Amino acid sequence: MEIALIIAALAFSGASVYCFCKANFCACTRAGQCDNPVNHYWLGAIIFALIALLFCCGALHTEKGTLLWLLLMVSCFSGALLSAKQSAKKRCDQSKIKKSLKPADALLTNEPN
Repeated sequence: MEIALIIAALAFSGASVYCFCKANFCACTRAGQCDNPVNHYWLGAIIFALIALLFCCGALHTEKGTLLWLLLMVSCFSGALLSAKQSAKKRCDQSKIKKSLKPADALLTNEPN
């Protein structure tokens, strides 16, 4: 039973981090356009984190459960951070490739202007 509660807490921690990242993404990229979804994502992040905390405390009691919850949340946030950095690096590399594959200027080729 304890293992099932810990696995459920991990799932809810992941969902909380996902909602947190979606709220930040929406707030940064579409400021003013998605006020309602941001509020829903923030609410989802808070509720999922509290459910994960309850499951951790239910599995291992208060002190150890809280420490486990902190560990799960930090692990999920680290994974999200690493994923974001990897994604940004991949986007940057792809934009460099696209820039290097630009066609030559019309003045340098035999094409008429």
